[in-house]
Amino acid sequence: MERESIETKDTWNLSSIYKDEQEFYNDLNEAKQLLDQLVLQKEHFLSDVEHFINFHEEYIRMSRYIQKLHCFAHLHCDVEPNQQKYQTMYAAILSFYDQVTSALDFYTVEMIAAHTKVENFLKDERLADYRYSISEILRQKKHVLSQEMETLISKTSSISDVSSQVFDAFRLDYDPVHINGEEKFLNSATLSEFLKNPDPNVRQEAYHNFFKEYKKYENVFAATLAGVMKKNAFYADVKKFNSPLEASLFDDNVPTSLFFKILEKANKEYRPLFHRYNALKKKVLNLETMYNYDLNIPLVEYDTKKYTVDECFDIILDVVKVFGNDYVEIIQKARDERWIDYYPHAGKRVGAYSSGCYDTNPYILMNFIGDYNSLSTMIHELGHSAHTYLSCHHQSPINCDYRIFVAEVASTVNETLLINYMLEHASSKEEKAYFLYELLENCVGLIFRQPMYADFEHILHTWAQEGKPMSAQMITDLYMSKNAEYFGPDVTMDQYVSHSCFYIPHFYYNYYVYKYTLGMTVALAIVSRILDGDQKQKEAYLNFLKSGGSKDPVDLLKDALVNPLENQLYDDAFHYFENILNQFEELI
Repeated sequence: MERESIETKDTWNLSSIYKDEQEFYNDLNEAKQLLDQLVLQKEHFLSDVEHFINFHEEYIRMSRYIQKLHCFAHLHCDVEPNQQKYQTMYAAILSFYDQVTSALDFYTVEMIAAHTKVENFLKDERLADYRYSISEILRQKKHVLSQEMETLISKTSSISDVSSQVFDAFRLDYDPVHINGEEKFLNSATLSEFLKNPDPNVRQEAYHNFFKEYKKYENVFAATLAGVMKKNAFYADVKKFNSPLEASLFDDNVPTSLFFKILEKANKEYRPLFHRYNALKKKVLNLETMYNYDLNIPLVEYDTKKYTVDECFDIILDVVKVFGNDYVEIIQKARDERWIDYYPHAGKRVGAYSSGCYDTNPYILMNFIGDYNSLSTMIHELGHSAHTYLSCHHQSPINCDYRIFVAEVASTVNETLLINYMLEHASSKEEKAYFLYELLENCVGLIFRQPMYADFEHILHTWAQEGKPMSAQMITDLYMSKNAEYFGPDVTMDQYVSHSCFYIPHFYYNYYVYKYTLGMTVALAIVSRILDGDQKQKEAYLNFLKSGGSKDPVDLLKDALVNPLENQLYDDAFHYFENILNQFEELI
């Protein structure tokens, strides 16, 4: 399908950001002028509170331009990658952002050097909105270096990202899969479908043809993965952190104990539950030997209906009405104001996301094909967009951006509400079993698999910190052993499991994956309480969505009545999984 064949109503409306190129470049020029003015204030922005306020007001204005410009350019590039005018815009804003980073590298150093004066400035009520963000800057005191060193480090940023850039740029071709004598195209999108095929030869061929390419280039992927670990270890050391983990958690002001708490719960205390689930799969599938690539075979034969976009919205609006009219109106606006680009077409970016900023709508990219996964993805991304919308409408531009640490909460709450809705409205035993299975698989992906990934990533970071070599053999051997522990005795590891680590982009995100587990555990607690009629929990959750980035993420979650530092939160999540597993076993 070509983009031109898709109805306008099913594409996003980016003209509300900029009507044409001229408007884009006018704002880019405005941002450049603001940068020039900010640089001129280097010597006196700390001289008195008036200069201090003026500097920060102009900085926020420039930041708003940057975010708006970036949003417009990257959204266009993701659906029209061959339109060179948008590629040029995207390159222009990325280049300008690098200029900003380099030109303002004095800011943090000067602020910390004058921290006593800055703290006095913050007593001025005109700076009330800035207090949290500036206090976060001052918190960096121990980890900020001399001006000369900070300038040097800022200039290394583009070089240090080479490993990630090579990984992103590397594209593989895969041998086709044969089904009934016909060759079928294999890529990352079709792999999951082949792994659901009832023919074991199809599953094995698909898995082997896909991951043998990663083995073929194992030295390249080992070098890029090791490179990003060494980069993170280097910056942690230079910035005087005890470890790459501590450095990665610093911006969110999260103790390392939280990370290890999640790993302890998932990888040790409750892992036997996952092994029990795998044993059930082996029994239901009646397999003498169950390989890891057999785990995608559906345990429940049930043909879910196909949904139109309008039918999805009907269901979603019914699901989220529990939050009240204001939330429902936001979801309706997403449809009416064309926040969403729905259908796949040639050249469009795969997957789905929500993206936006203070001065734009929270836009959603999808690749909608009308199945249950499309419905689930839609309500997931609408959760992100509603969070962004509420944050931007209840916080100033200074405090509206929420951290990645809490980003998956709103989306996972929506997704979990949806599957509970589908269970409640199931019209047959088979349909209920299907959605229980979907919920189990979703839980497995988030509360069991991600902590295994996090453990693997942490070991690689530790190797980098200790200066250990990271050859392809060392990395793949480690990943094989972690998978064997993870899946348990009822799952046999295929030879290419060891190389599947090279396929996962999240290992380039610097300790990101454990946040999925946090999001799921928090979401399960919130949903279960709301469905039990807990009005206090609902109000606390909606206030959380409105809070943006006005506090530390842990404090925001505490305000939402879900304290991530308490064991009970994780115990409740894993017991929820156990309860769903019990129900599923009874049904099948």
